[in-house]
Amino acid sequence: MDRRELVLHAVSKITGLTKECNLELSQSLGMAELQLNQIHYLQIINRTVGLTFGQFADILKVSKPSVTEIVNKLIKVDCVRKVRCQKDGRMYYIELTEKGKNISQVRNLAEQKLVDIILRNLDDQEIETFVLLVRKL
Repeated sequence: MDRRELVLHAVSKITGLTKECNLELSQSLGMAELQLNQIHYLQIINRTVGLTFGQFADILKVSKPSVTEIVNKLIKVDCVRKVRCQKDGRMYYIELTEKGKNISQVRNLAEQKLVDIILRNLDDQEIETFVLLVRKL
């Protein structure tokens, strides 16, 4: 194999491991029941503390009834919950459940899983070399 093929093989191996980590996490978190836009909504909710229905509607540029429909679907799959405002009982906040938090952070979790694989399979010297080489990129 020439250098290009060797590098391509190495990159393909890392890409494959990343896909495996993502797939395993997706299956364990029940992400198959979610659409891509719903995962995006979870990421928005995760980034916004104290998110109200009105604020969510503004962010998405949709009506409040549309947000209610979105939130109700996410409640059915146990990704979010509505929490009544202490000061104004008519207002609700949208919060992620543990499942919703994990799904919204699946990329980070997959990266952590890949790190675990690397740490399990490389010794200290190999890890130092790996890190040194990646830093050069």
